[in-house]
Amino acid sequence: MPAPPKPFYVSAADAPAKQKILVAALHLFVRDGLCETSVRDIARVSGFTNPALFKHFPTKDALALYLFERCYIEMFQLTVRAIQSGTTFAARQRALIAAYMSALDRDRDAVLFMQDNLRHFWPRMPAAVRKHSILGEVRAMLSAGRREGVVTAKIDLGLLTAAWMGTLQQFARAQYFGEFSQPSHKIATALDLLLTRMVKR
Repeated sequence: MPAPPKPFYVSAADAPAKQKILVAALHLFVRDGLCETSVRDIARVSGFTNPALFKHFPTKDALALYLFERCYIEMFQLTVRAIQSGTTFAARQRALIAAYMSALDRDRDAVLFMQDNLRHFWPRMPAAVRKHSILGEVRAMLSAGRREGVVTAKIDLGLLTAAWMGTLQQFARAQYFGEFSQPSHKIATALDLLLTRMVKR
């Protein structure tokens, strides 16, 4: 039986210990919280000792920062690819929702960790990363939809962007707590309908 694919935030070039530490840390950060998770917890779940963890990351904060950057870049690239795949607002929105749902299916912890720790880690990202704003991409998509005549001009674009993103993010949190059991493709269709009604002209 083939081994399951490695999470995107783990590199094949990483030492086996580092790979296990990254997977264990991300899971614990989402399940228990960043502050509540200790180095000892990560070492115990990954099956290694504290010194093994410190061999790869000098501190828990450095480990969390590394994971955040990897998760953010992945979600940014996913956002850009989805938006660029469509030629109309409706097509772009559907593609982006589908990509987001696919990311949740593939690695919900990574999505939740990135979105729930944005306020904490974003100011500490390198300038090269901060040039790439997921919120900015969604805002540009909505702005293009407004020029197309399908997105309302009655609501401030910044507020509309926050509401659009917030809907997906809140869905991910609710799904984590078991509030949704439907297949992803059905939820994606419902989210597309909901967001279309939210932004329509």
